Formats: sequence, structure tokens, C-alpha cells
Amino acid sequence: MSALLLVGLAMLGGFDFAVRRRSADKPVPMKPSPLTDRQLNDMQAHLKAYQNETPLGNGSGKTSVLLGIFSSNIKKYKLKRKFIRDTYLGIDEPRLCKLSEYIRQMEANPLTAVCQVPYTFIIAAGGSDRPFDHDDSEPLTVPTYVDGTVDPEDDCTFLNIRENMEDGKSATFFKFGAAIGIQHSIDYIVKLDDDTLLSPELLLQFIEDDLPPAPYNRRIYGGRGWMTRSKSNLFAAGQFYFMSTDLAHYVGNVLTAADRKALSHSRKTEDADMGVFVFSHPRPIKFINMGMLQIWRHYGMKDEVAFRNAWETRMSVMPIYEHILPWNDFCIPWSANRGLRKNVAINLQYSYLLV
Repeated sequence: MSALLLVGLAMLGGFDFAVRRRSADKPVPMKPSPLTDRQLNDMQAHLKAYQNETPLGNGSGKTSVLLGIFSSNIKKYKLKRKFIRDTYLGIDEPRLCKLSEYIRQMEANPLTAVCQVPYTFIIAAGGSDRPFDHDDSEPLTVPTYVDGTVDPEDDCTFLNIRENMEDGKSATFFKFGAAIGIQHSIDYIVKLDDDTLLSPELLLQFIEDDLPPAPYNRRIYGGRGWMTRSKSNLFAAGQFYFMSTDLAHYVGNVLTAADRKALSHSRKTEDADMGVFVFSHPRPIKFINMGMLQIWRHYGMKDEVAFRNAWETRMSVMPIYEHILPWNDFCIPWSANRGLRKNVAINLQYSYLLV
């Protein structure tokens, strides 16, 4: 019961877990949020800036979503980009296009733009002198990779940071996504891995059914729900997750790199850390849990043969229906009706997130 209550409070956002979380094993001390102005005695002053929130996005009645597919300049990732282009990015669907084409359509005439889902491959392209997490006055993106490599397909974005997985690439991407979203009217920003096989048809249907455009896209965050015990937090698994453009702005611009570092887990974990960043927002967060409507495949999709085979033979049986929350992975004794008992050995798939 207490675990469910904590998850519920986490979903409200703005709740400061500067209390000791009770556990049947042992108490887990919780550190206060580094954002000290979220304490109740200063809450009114902190919220003043949000009382007249302006929603960010298209506002045309047609929801737009930016797909950021995480990649790298290493040879094997170049190959992955090729078979991603050949599969779910290669369908004959005018609502799905390169980011450059979306920008061209919007600049020509937003009222006649057809593309709703622009995509770009996200590559960290800065040299060894650049930080992992963009938080300085240098340009956010660069035209080529650090060695001069260009983008022959015109579908890559080169972030001006050092390549990394856990240390700031995602936050820098959402900073970029917020800038593009504000400038070119995009309602949501999606991050997905390059070993995630997406169903574009189901994505478009999900957008139409469940993602409202501006001005109704405030503080929305979603993906496959997962949990972290050490932060008593809910987050969306990194294989595919999204947030509204205002949250991307909050994560990438309102929070500083120092804020994000202070909020991160002791062992940095990209998706779990992102959930903490999002739920540090002082106002309620609307979380869309896609665990029971998974419109992508992820496990076993790392090599080209498996990826292409799944695209040819397994897309017709989607979406994938999973549990609402991963209780079996989170607490095996609960699934055996043993409860949480002292001195019970627990073998957890993601134990590093939960201790």
C-alpha cells in the first residue's frame, strides 16, 4: 500500500521525497532535492513564474512529434542507420519525414504542411574539449562531426557535446528538441534507441488518439513505465519515451547541468535520471504509461538480421501488451505472495536502480 502511495505521489510531481522511505528490509534514507526553492516555505515564490504558463507547440489542431533516434559516428551505428532507413523510416507515408523537410514545409506554409512526425538521428559530435552535457554559450549543434564527417543523407543532428550514453546526451537532445519545437511548432519530443523497432502506423494512431496538440500539451511525459527505489520515482524506459515541448524546455534549459548532476542516481542511468528530472518540475506531471500498448520492439533487435526479420514478419502482431508496471522485475517476493521480508534474497534484473 505504501509503495503504491509513493508511486502516486511521484506522479503528481513536485513532491519532495526528503523523508525516510519505510521499507520492510531497512529504512532507505532519501536526500532532499537540490532545487531548494521547491521547499514549501518558498513554493509561492517559485510557482509565480508558472502561473501564466504558455503551452508550446503547433496549436493547429494537428499534433506534431519530433523523433530523435540516438546514434553515433562509429561504423556499426552507421550501418544501423541504413537498416532503420530501409525499414520503418522507409514507408510511403507523407506524415513521416526528415526534420529538414518538416522545417521546409513549415517555413513555406504551416497551413499546408503535411508532415507531422519529423525524424533525425542524434549524434554527439563535439571534440574531447567539449562537455558531456551542453551548458555553456557555445552553439548547441555543429554542421559536421568533429573529424569533418558530413551528413550525406541530410537526416542527422550533430550535438556540440562529447559522445556519451548516460552523462548528458539525452538532456542536450531535449534542449535541442525544445529549441526546434518552439521555433517550428512541434508539440512533443520523442527519444528512442537505434535498436528499437518502431511501428510508424501505430505511432501515428497513438498520436491521433492520445497526444493532444497545443494548447493542451502541458507537462505530458510517457513511455513504458518503470520504477526506481533509490529515488522513489516512476520513469519511462529509455527504449522509447516522449515528453511535451514545455517539459523538454524545463529539462534542457530551466534545469542546469549542475541541477541535473545533483538529481541523478549515484550510478548514472539515462532513462531513470530523466524521470527524476521530469518529476522535479514544481507542477503536476501527466504520465502516459504505454506498458499495455507498446508500439515498438526492443529486446533482441541489436543486429541487422533480427531487426529486418522482425520488420518483415513480426509487426502484424503489434502492439505488445505488457504489465502496467514491472512488478515481477521490481519485487519477486511479491509475485510469490511472500511480501517483503527481512533477509530474503532478491534477484532483480534492474537491482542497481532499486537500491
